[in-house]
Amino acid sequence: MEVRKVVAFELLAIGAAALVFVVTFRVRPAYVDFVLAGVAVALIAASAQRSRRLWDAVLSPGDTPKHLAWLASGAFTAVALLVLVTLGWLNAAGSPQTFGQRVGNWHVVIAMLLYFPWALLQQYIFQRFLLVRLLHLLPPAAAIPLTALAFSSVHFPRWQVMALVVLACGVWSTIYYRTRTLLPLAASHALLGSVLHYWVFGNDLLNAWLP
Repeated sequence: MEVRKVVAFELLAIGAAALVFVVTFRVRPAYVDFVLAGVAVALIAASAQRSRRLWDAVLSPGDTPKHLAWLASGAFTAVALLVLVTLGWLNAAGSPQTFGQRVGNWHVVIAMLLYFPWALLQQYIFQRFLLVRLLHLLPPAAAIPLTALAFSSVHFPRWQVMALVVLACGVWSTIYYRTRTLLPLAASHALLGSVLHYWVFGNDLLNAWLP
C-alpha cells in the first residue's frame, strides 16, 4: 500500500507539471523538447534502481523471448507503414509536392538514424518509467491505454499526430509489458515518425534540424 501511495504521488506531480507546461507552451522550439527530455531522463536515471525493483514486482505475463519483441514490432511497423503510405498518397493529391517526390527524398534515411536516439529516449521515459508505475495502480488493460494517452498528449495540439501516436503507443506498450525490450520499439518509432513527416506531411526533418 505504501508503494502505491508513493507511485500515485509521483504520477500526480509529474502529470500536473507536464499539463501546465504543454498548455502554457503550445508553440515552442524543437530544442526545448530535447532539453526537457534530457532533464527528465537524468531524473529518471537517478531512480533507475527503484524502477527496476518496481518492474521486478510486476506480475509478468510470462517469459516472452526477447526476439519476439522484434517480430511483433516489425509486424506492426509493416502494417503501420502501409497505412502511412496510403495517407501520404491522399495528402499529396493537389499538393505542389508529389508523393513520388516525398518518397524519393533521401533525407528520410538520415532522419531515421538521427531520430533513433530521440525515439529511444521517449520510449525509455514512457515505458520504463511511466508504464511500470501505472501497472502498480491499475491492471494492464487500463495502464497500457493511459500510457498511450500520455505519450500522445506530448504532441498536443497536433491532433493528427496525436491520433496516430495513441494507437502506436498502445502497441509499443503492450510489447514492452510482455518483453521488457526497448530497442525494437525505438526502431519502429524512428522509422514511422520519419515516414510520417516526409511522406505524409511533406516535412523535411533534416533541413529543420540542420538548416
